[in-house]
Amino acid sequence: MKIRVKFGKEGDLKFLGHLDYMHFYQKALRRAGIPICYSAGFSPHQIMSFAAPLGVGLESDGEYLDIEINSHNGAEALKNALNDAMTTGIRILSVKALPEHAKNAMASVAAAGYKIQFREGYMPDFEWQKTLEGFFQKESIPF
Repeated sequence: MKIRVKFGKEGDLKFLGHLDYMHFYQKALRRAGIPICYSAGFSPHQIMSFAAPLGVGLESDGEYLDIEINSHNGAEALKNALNDAMTTGIRILSVKALPEHAKNAMASVAAAGYKIQFREGYMPDFEWQKTLEGFFQKESIPF
């Protein structure tokens, strides 16, 4: 059974890298007692995938993790069990079951929204709004 978990991260945990989050969730799923599926083979691992992980230092209120589990007692019970196993700075926002034929989270991402804030005393000296508007008006942005 495929499950999509929406989570947020804030505070000091925004400085963890993607592999650290993978290890964190592996341990949290075990602590929460969730019957997660494992891959077959010589070195089995938990079946999970993250959708477009953010860079280090960015907070979020909408990242996604797909897991495969053997059974569950409902989305709300799963959400509560996961939140009980989390540390300060990570919270599970929603949990939903997916159809078996659903694409993984990474393949499902079509867009993202970003909010830019400047800390007090660190506003740029130049006219950054006009620069940003010019950037958004470009027909293409090669990278």
